[in-house]
Amino acid sequence: MNGLHSAAHRRLAHALLASLAALAVAGAPGQAAANGADLTLNVDFTAWNLMGSAAASNTFLPGLGTDSLLMLTAPGSGGQAGSAYAPAPLLLDFNAAFEIRFRFFVAHGSVLQGDGLTFFMTGSDPAPGTGGSDLGYGGSGMNGYAFAVDTFNFEDEPEAVSVQILGDGDASPIVYTETGLGDIQPPEYSQWQAQVNYTPSGFDDEAGDLTFAIHQPHTGQTYTVELDDAAWGAVAIDLYDEDENYLGRGVHIGFTAGNGLADDGHFIGSLTPIPEPSSWALLLAGLGVVGQLARRRGPR
Repeated sequence: MNGLHSAAHRRLAHALLASLAALAVAGAPGQAAANGADLTLNVDFTAWNLMGSAAASNTFLPGLGTDSLLMLTAPGSGGQAGSAYAPAPLLLDFNAAFEIRFRFFVAHGSVLQGDGLTFFMTGSDPAPGTGGSDLGYGGSGMNGYAFAVDTFNFEDEPEAVSVQILGDGDASPIVYTETGLGDIQPPEYSQWQAQVNYTPSGFDDEAGDLTFAIHQPHTGQTYTVELDDAAWGAVAIDLYDEDENYLGRGVHIGFTAGNGLADDGHFIGSLTPIPEPSSWALLLAGLGVVGQLARRRGPR
């Protein structure tokens, strides 16, 4: 493992110790809604499909567990676009509320901050996008939605840092919120927490409202963007097990990032905790990214 990976792991490990201690006090740590996923726990990113500049590694943290680190772009090198997606689709009921969590960290290079990252949900075959302002998502051709943290802007774009919801492989935001932050990752910050929430319409039409929020535990800051009337009917795919038993509907999930003329590194982390001592046992309640083997069939 090179120095860049090691430095990123050290900072993530330090942040993990602080944030997980807070979770233990808060109670029911790591739990996600039954319909959803908690990607902060029990995900092995080395088993994911990696594209472009993406790389993944696992590091054992004594007394804590194994931290799986997904690097989408490497700090200190520009012109990168990286993406990664889970080895099987995520089963979801789009007529019920769901929640998906992840945590991310930005490591600055030496040039300027940029450009950002996304978490995507698609019924298409996952495909790479381009770097720079496309955040590794624009130009991918994927249907569905992506939830972006954009850290660099040109004059005709939302003021960075902004949180955005994107759609159908286009990096131009459908909706956005400007945070007023001058820097996504000052030296005193630890990792960010992110959460996607969905509230169905109640009409059994696989449509509803989406909310994307990022939270900084160090400062207590939270920034949220909302999209009304998100439609999943033409996005979701039918899922079957290996014996052709119908499982339900779902999507592919993954992450992208790009840095263009900037040279930031973009990281996603997930901890697989040691089952002992028992004080960490509740951490295992986090819902894994894929609950059962599934494969894709075409959309309805």
